[in-house]
Amino acid sequence: MNFSLRQLHAFVAVARHASFTKAAEHLHITQSGLSAMVRELEDQLNCRLFERTTRTVRLTPAGRQFIPIVERTLRDLDAAAAEMASLERPGRYRARIGVTPLIACSVIPEVLRRLRREAPQADIDVADLDRALIQGQVESGELDAGFGAFFNRVSGIRRRALFQWHPMLAVAPGMRRSAAPIAWDDIPRHGLVSLPRGNPIQELVDRKLRTVPGDGASGRTVTHLETAMALVEAGLGQAVLPSFAALAGSRWRVRFVPVTPGVTLDYYCITRAGRPASSLVDRFAAVFAEVARGHMDAGS
Repeated sequence: MNFSLRQLHAFVAVARHASFTKAAEHLHITQSGLSAMVRELEDQLNCRLFERTTRTVRLTPAGRQFIPIVERTLRDLDAAAAEMASLERPGRYRARIGVTPLIACSVIPEVLRRLRREAPQADIDVADLDRALIQGQVESGELDAGFGAFFNRVSGIRRRALFQWHPMLAVAPGMRRSAAPIAWDDIPRHGLVSLPRGNPIQELVDRKLRTVPGDGASGRTVTHLETAMALVEAGLGQAVLPSFAALAGSRWRVRFVPVTPGVTLDYYCITRAGRPASSLVDRFAAVFAEVARGHMDAGS
């Protein structure tokens, strides 16, 4: 048998996502290419690894038996590769970090500048990714740590709260000059800029506003927090956004009004359970939290 790493990664991605489409997006390859790799692996093993229907993809008994072996093998190879890299570059240490695009374009440059002064020998790779991709890549070992809100509590992932955030009403600079909080019931539903259905921030907002997603009362629906703030700045609506959106306050002239009664939630650093603690990840998390709190205090 002659397995390739690409085949094994393809198998693990499909098993984790329970979808060839999502797994292909995660691996940044075509769905047809992914399917071909899985078929080749099945041919070499002479057994089926997945039960495929028009609606679901799930592991066969053989697939369930094979998956822990493959995951362990990939973890061991990752650890060995990291050790070899450290031998080639003594005196340096590395970390691969995943953050959402808003964080990447707002606070990460300042975090990296501080860390460069503190630890010039450190080698930090930062990937700007969707929240769901961050958690998946931390689980697979592709990332050493991920940062964000609404990470699920799952086996194999350690969550560490860095700071707390809360929903706030984002308005254009000339609106609501009073700094007094606004009650949830007083937030206008008409013309409210929303995030997509299924977004956990929007689900929280819908519960508090007692609105039904897709009922037509809201205004535009956008995918990214950055787009919501740009529309608010242009006077094209208001939006209920997480207070950590203020991290990008220097890019958009948007005012954040506290909402009452308040809802407090955690912003996390996640790492893979069982992986040795990384002093570089710990220091990155500490500097990240310090910079983030500073930006949110300035924007409040």
